[in-house]
Order: sequence, then C-alpha cells, then structure tokens
Amino acid sequence: MIVYVDVLIVVSFYINYLLLRAAAVLIHKKVKRLRVIIGALLGSLSSLIIFLPDPGNVTILIVRVIAAVLMVAVSYNIDGFKELYKCSLLFFFVSFLFAGIEYGAAMLLGGSSAIWHNSIFYVNISLLTLVISTTIAYGILWLLRRHFDSTSEADIKYTVTVESFGKTVQFKAIGDTGNNLCDHLSGKPVIICPKTSLSSIVDTGVVEQMLRCDYISDSVIPPKGWRLIPFSTINSNGLIPAFAPAKVYIKSDYDKKTHLIDAFIGVSENDLDYAVFNPKVIAV
Repeated sequence: MIVYVDVLIVVSFYINYLLLRAAAVLIHKKVKRLRVIIGALLGSLSSLIIFLPDPGNVTILIVRVIAAVLMVAVSYNIDGFKELYKCSLLFFFVSFLFAGIEYGAAMLLGGSSAIWHNSIFYVNISLLTLVISTTIAYGILWLLRRHFDSTSEADIKYTVTVESFGKTVQFKAIGDTGNNLCDHLSGKPVIICPKTSLSSIVDTGVVEQMLRCDYISDSVIPPKGWRLIPFSTINSNGLIPAFAPAKVYIKSDYDKKTHLIDAFIGVSENDLDYAVFNPKVIAV
C-alpha cells in the first residue's frame, strides 16, 4: 500500500485539531484557535514516524506520549502539572474513541485498505467518510459531556469574574447540578447571572427590552454579540438573553483555585442573589 506524505499530514492535522477541540469541549476549556492549530500541526508531524524503520515498541510509546503531551501543553492554557496530567489523560481517551469510530466507519463505508506501522494507523478512506466518522465521534463526546454535566455534585460558593466590553465585574455564585442550560449551537454552558451585577458592563436598557419582549408576537433581533437561548423550568419557560464574554473566571471559595471557563453569560429576569452554574464546568 502506498502512503502519501501530503495526505498523511493533512488528514492527521484535521483529526488532531478535532481531537484537541473535542477534549476542550469535555472539560469546558477555553482555547485559542491559533494554539490549537499549532498543537494539531505538531501531532501531524509526529505521524511521520510511520516511515521510519521499526525502533521498538518502548521507543514508539515514549515518542507518542511525549507528542501527545506536547500537543496538550501547546494547545491549552495549563495551570500546573496536575492539570496537564488530567488533560493529557482525557486527550488519550478522546483519541481512542475517535480512532475506534473512524475505523468502524471506514470499514462500513468502504475503507479499501489500511496499514498499521509504528503505532500510526493509516486508512485509505474518502473525505466524505472521514467527515462522517469524525462528526459521529464528536456528537458522542458532546452527549457524554451533557450526561456528566447533569450528574455532577454541587460544590460550595464561588466568585465569578466576567471580562467583557473592556470592563470587569465580580459577583458571588453557587453550583447547581440542575442548571443544564447551554447554547445548543456551540454546546457551551450558560452561567445565569443577576441583572444588577452586570449593569456596569452591559446596556441595561437593551437587556430589559429583550427580557420583556413577547418573542411570539414581536419581531425582535438580538443586538450584535447577544443570543436568545431557550430555557425551561418547573414553573416557566422562555428565552434568556446571553452573550459570550471575553473571559470568565470561576474561583472556589474553598480551595481558592481559579478556573478559566468557556461559557455564555445569561441575564436572569429575576434579580438573583447569586449567579448559578453547573459545577461540572470546573471539574478539571
């Protein structure tokens, strides 16, 4: 079987990029696209060991582990060795899941030939098969995250710091495992925040207009940077205005550890005493 270097690098880069993004989704890790691209490129270059003579299983294992850890370290904003260890383990889990689904899809959809050498699995599959298999794998991981988010236990009290529109605001928050609200387009969780706490960084008049509008009978388009996210509770349902801030930090009042979270900020119609979020978003 002929292995083409350009095809190997491009396909490996595509898969590694999705692996890194999928792992970030599972741990609610906010990542920068450029860093993920560099990490995926490092991973694709490491796949060139498929052309080397067999150096032995131990050497191959060491090279692959080092390459994976480097990908994680470059792609994510890592805070210490413990977080690097956890993120690397999760990245391995995601990689194994993707590999199994990709192989199965290749066989079902007509993967004509494959080669396994130096721990690199190369399958001659079409672009359509590759896209379908990775989409399925990403969907499974998204469902897993939704499941684990809904079964996490709440922690104690927290401090939320929101940076947006060139301003910063802080307020108290509590963990609530019943808060499974998320943006269905991006899959990002929504932190429900008090109106008054956000008054210094958002236009309260615009927010009030979105909160009070009857979206069934009125034609309203959210301002730039805002989304209307459907919610449902025991007592009510509707749409909550939300925006994606520049940065969101959640600090535990217990261990004083600060987490950078990739999430939307939802503005509650009721003036809550605390912000509410699912504590699973700071699990790592």
